[in-house]
Amino acid sequence: MSLTAAAGYEERPARADRRRIDESAIIRIGRNDDANALIQLYEATERAVYAYILSIIQNPEDTADLVQETYLCVRRSAHLYIPTGKPLAWLLDIAGKLTKDYLRVHRRPAMKIKNPDSDLPFTYITDITDRLILKYALGTLRPGQRKVLLLRAAAGLRSREVSAYLVIPVSKVLARYNHSIKKLKRRLSGLGVSL
Repeated sequence: MSLTAAAGYEERPARADRRRIDESAIIRIGRNDDANALIQLYEATERAVYAYILSIIQNPEDTADLVQETYLCVRRSAHLYIPTGKPLAWLLDIAGKLTKDYLRVHRRPAMKIKNPDSDLPFTYITDITDRLILKYALGTLRPGQRKVLLLRAAAGLRSREVSAYLVIPVSKVLARYNHSIKKLKRRLSGLGVSL
C-alpha cells in the first residue's frame, strides 16, 4: 500500500506532467478579473496544501475543512500578494497560520482510547487493518519527519521545494525523508507489511 493510496489519492502522474504553479493566478485572483484563476491555483496546489495540513493535525476531516478555509483566505487576501517567485510558500504560510489557529482553539488533553475504531482519523480508508497500520506508521515518526514525508510522498513536492518551504537545507530534507522511509519499513516489517 503506497502512502498516496493510503492518503486517498490516486497515483501521481510523472513529474514532467505536473502542473506548474502559476504565480500570475494569485495576481489575477487579487484583481478579480479572471474567474478561473482560483480554480487553476487550487488544481495546482491542493495536494501540497492538504499534505502539509495533514502532517500537522493528522485528521483528514479537519484537514479538508482547513484546506477549504485556506483557499477562501487566498481569495480574500490575494490583492495583498507581492510576487516573489514563491507562490507555494505564500500559500503554505496561510495554511500554516490557519492550522495554528485551529490547534489553539481545538487543543484537547490527551485521552486514552477505549475503542480504537472510535477515534481513527483515517476514516476514508475502508479497511480497518489498513487504517490502523497507517495511523501506527505515521505515529512512529517525529513531526519534522512526518511533514517531510507527507510533503514528498502525498503532495509530490521535490526535495528543494520542501526545503524552501520548511526553510531547512535540502540535505536535511533528504536525510529526514530517507530516515522516515527506513523507520517505517523497519516498524512495519514487524507487522508483516511492506512499503
